[in-house]
Amino acid sequence: MSKLAITLFLVSVVFMVVPDTSFANKFTTIGGGVSGTDPEKLAILKQIAAYTGTFFILLGILSIATKDRFEGFIGMRTKDQGISPGSYVLIILGALLSLLFFV
Repeated sequence: MSKLAITLFLVSVVFMVVPDTSFANKFTTIGGGVSGTDPEKLAILKQIAAYTGTFFILLGILSIATKDRFEGFIGMRTKDQGISPGSYVLIILGALLSLLFFV
């Protein structure tokens, strides 16, 4: 190894080990999160999951509908290979996230 690589390694180890005092207060404020009661927070998370799930479902349907036009859109397949499994994964993941809204 060269001297430069050893020096960069040692400097990175020192930065990881030595705590920075300017970050000391930030870790306590990050845990505060969203203010409100637990049912309100759960309702917000359910809405986010529903919107994300709907977006994933639409993206999966779009990738199936345009499979012959854009080979590199989701699965990097050509016209002769059929539909990419990534489309089905997106639809299933979107359905699971959307179902979380009703639980």
